[in-house]
Amino acid sequence: MPDAPSKPALAEGLTLALVALACIAFQVWLPTTHVKDNDYQAAVEVLNAHAQPGDVLLLNPWWSERARLFIPESVPVVGYLGSDADPLELNPRIWVLEQPNLPEVGRSQFWRAFSQGRTELSSEIRLGNLSLRLYKNGRARPVLFDARARLAEAKVYLELLDGSRQSCQWSGHSHRCPNGAEVLTEWRELKYQPRQCVRFFPPAQGAKLVAEFANLPAADSVVLMGGYIWEHAVHLGGVTRSDLGLEVNGETSTIPLPPGTDGLQRVEHKSSPAGSTVRVWVTAPNPADREVCFELYAFGAATP
Repeated sequence: MPDAPSKPALAEGLTLALVALACIAFQVWLPTTHVKDNDYQAAVEVLNAHAQPGDVLLLNPWWSERARLFIPESVPVVGYLGSDADPLELNPRIWVLEQPNLPEVGRSQFWRAFSQGRTELSSEIRLGNLSLRLYKNGRARPVLFDARARLAEAKVYLELLDGSRQSCQWSGHSHRCPNGAEVLTEWRELKYQPRQCVRFFPPAQGAKLVAEFANLPAADSVVLMGGYIWEHAVHLGGVTRSDLGLEVNGETSTIPLPPGTDGLQRVEHKSSPAGSTVRVWVTAPNPADREVCFELYAFGAATP
């Protein structure tokens, strides 16, 4: 007769059987967490009925991109690595679209990053395997001026080292400069984050590219945001530092952009009177791989 299995062998076999059963159970359960098309359609119905201009929809988890196929264009969708901490200061209300039944997706980390300054305006709406909540965004501020919308009115020019200027001409779509540069609003990526920003590549030989905006409204603050686009941020070898500058009525602040600076950078000028003139400029000793874009806003005071 064959020898009876030892106790360690029986224990090992039982463990393997339990693991196999757990794996089968997981595979059977997982499809029940999937979101159906009619779940998304139900979310769209809620948004169509209750969304307001300026609202935004934030995805949790950020990679649940399929929602973009259904959400109406009137409600921008935000979802990228790190979007849970995005201040979304242009958006007074935030809809959070979540898939709470998925296996561990970092929900607790999301809510820790998201919750600061946010107040829930509606209780949770369950839509199959989706969850939809509406929040007031306490980090938002009224936008009084947006350079992207006013780019056609800007005076754009190259400022050479000797102080002379070469004007760029508005074509109806972009400002075209004598050196072949084009200044226009377009979608770009800054450290995984898609931004609609003003293309603003530094000219050669240390000259400045300048965009000048006149007659801004009285503002609580003027904010310049910008940085290197796409993969250019991580370049270290053979590239030079760039500087992105903000000048408000002659007072200048600079965002230094040394090699390796990644993501959206910002500088803020507090309080400006009505009729202010604001200049944004960029320069680099060598413009190779120093591709920059910017956003410029004048904000009113935050409302409680």
